[in-house]
Amino acid sequence: MPAINTDPTRFPVEGYCLFRDVFHARHVAAMQAHLDMAQRAGFCETEKYYGEPHVKEVFWLETCIAPRLLDAVESALGPNLILVYSSMFIKPARDDTSVAWHQDNTYWPSVHGTDVLTVWLAIDDVAEENAPMRVVPGSHADHKEFEKIKAKDKEWFNWKADVTDEMTQGAVSLTMSAGSLSIHDSFLIHGGVANRSDRRRTGYTIRFCSTDTAWVDLEKHPHSVYLVRGERGPRGKDYVDLRP
Repeated sequence: MPAINTDPTRFPVEGYCLFRDVFHARHVAAMQAHLDMAQRAGFCETEKYYGEPHVKEVFWLETCIAPRLLDAVESALGPNLILVYSSMFIKPARDDTSVAWHQDNTYWPSVHGTDVLTVWLAIDDVAEENAPMRVVPGSHADHKEFEKIKAKDKEWFNWKADVTDEMTQGAVSLTMSAGSLSIHDSFLIHGGVANRSDRRRTGYTIRFCSTDTAWVDLEKHPHSVYLVRGERGPRGKDYVDLRP
């Protein structure tokens, strides 16, 4: 299996990069505690999904705009950044649901442009046995949008990218400790197998755009868009300014 890319300068070619130990142990413990609290309070839509935590809880918004996290995003997108979406994907222990191969951009009709990426922040330790995210390096090339076909039973989404086994042979498993994160291009093919282990695996996905080339149609977007670094761009007059 190919080595995991940890060099941000390789992002344009690989379409992803891993950043280890971005958050310290105290913040990891706080993230795990806040997730447990959200589940007890009924904030999560299901036991496997918590949509838009950054809109519902200040703690998660502050996590999304932490300087070291934004530094990782800036290494790929440049200095002018907006926060667009976030979602918590929770794979319980001994869960038989997999995540089909897919591209993120196909799920965001209000987002326009190609300078868009996802941060995947590990809330739990992620090893091979508890279903890491898998990415197909280079599959974002030329911003090709793959055809979508109906997903199978026990696959997370209703639709998946129409890719062959040959196309995904070079997939890389992004194993990492809690508090580490990866970034990946919104056109990159990625997915994950079922969690057959006795440990939960939770990833917090956070979506960012560069205002240099990308923008959000706020009339079609479900909530506020946050300007978190740099300049708002020509279409960003109504973004909420969270810059320090």
